Parts: sequence; structure tokens; C-alpha cells
Amino acid sequence: MHATEMLRDIPLFKGLSEDTLSELESRTRIKRFEDGEVYLNAGQAPKAFCVVLSGQFKFFRANKAGKEQVFGYAKPNDVFGLTSLTDPYRQFPVNCIAKENTEVAEIDLPSIREIMHREPQLAVAILREQSKRYSDMLDLVDQLSLKDAHNRLARWLDAWISENHPDAGDNEILVVLPYTQSEIAAQIGTVREVVSRGFSCMEKDGILRASGKRVTILSRKRLRQMADS
Repeated sequence: MHATEMLRDIPLFKGLSEDTLSELESRTRIKRFEDGEVYLNAGQAPKAFCVVLSGQFKFFRANKAGKEQVFGYAKPNDVFGLTSLTDPYRQFPVNCIAKENTEVAEIDLPSIREIMHREPQLAVAILREQSKRYSDMLDLVDQLSLKDAHNRLARWLDAWISENHPDAGDNEILVVLPYTQSEIAAQIGTVREVVSRGFSCMEKDGILRASGKRVTILSRKRLRQMADS
């Protein structure tokens, strides 16, 4: 697919003219990363505004013992490097690696800044995205501080279903999770054994049935109740 066509699909760029999209294309380079390949390490300064075209990146920190805290994933149509638009020398606070074979569009930072001055809708869209990221981070801090690991697991699972199966409603649904229990644990600030016990507890309570990555939600209402307790 032509680079301009790919950029047109990015929600952040909706409403931009063909001339502006073509300008962005001329300042864009496509880079490809293999599964597990490092894109940025914590402490480095991003050199471009990035759009994920395929695959996904994982953002995380790890302590000396190797325990990870995952802060999120960038999937197709997601962007990152937002802080570089206002502070080009600010260091990236987390590590970023490809979770699978991944393709990313790197857009020249001065070009994005220039277009933001000309195109108010782009500036507003970027501010909206930054606000969402800030809210998501506050929510993560709130979860880690105020809820136990089993509540966090229920909340994570309910949120994942809402994002990936928005039409599921309260009906029974079988889902195939894209993450191992260790990877889920890293996202909710705990360890694999706690996640395993959490799934077992929810099975005993009749909330779900789990077999590896295959999970059947039996009662979405009770899952939400556990998430909110």
C-alpha cells in the first residue's frame, strides 16, 4: 500500500488534505523490525514521530531482577513519540521492543510541528491523544495502588474484551487472549502465579472457564462486579 494511503487510515490524520498527506509522505520513512528487536531503550530521545502500520510494540520497564512492568502496546494505527513534539530532548521513559514482526512509519519531527501550526485539527487531535495517555497512566497508578491483583486481572480482562469484542455485551463469549499469563501479569503489576490463581478463583465463582489462552466468559456482569470491587 502506498504510504499516503496508510497515513490516511490513521485516526490522528483524519481531515487532512491530500496535499498535507503528500507532504507527510515525503517526510516519512518506513522501517521494519523483527519480533523481539529493540526500537528504543529507556533514556534515549526519540528522533521521529512514529505510526505503527503492522505488528505491535511493547512499552515496559524492568528491574535488575528482570521483573517487568508493561505500560502498554502500540498496535496498527497507534502513534507514539508525542512528547517529542513539544520537548525534542526529553528522554524516552520506557523500553520499546517489537512484540512481533512490526512495520512503523517514522515522520520527521519538524514537519509534524510545522503542520500542527497550520492545521488546528491536527494540533487538537494530538492534545486529545496526549490527554488520553495521561488519563490511562493515572488509571494504572490507581489500579496498582488501590486494588488487589485479582481485581486488576478482572478489570484488565473486561477492558480487553471491550476493546477487542465491542459487540459482546453481556452474552457468554469465547475469546482467545493474545498474551501468556506472564505477559498479563506484567501488565497488571504482579506475577504469573497470581494471575493463574486469579483465573482459578474466577472459575470457582462461575465467572469464566479458562484453558490456556482460550477463555469463555460465563458472566460478564459478575466479571465487572469483581473488577469494580
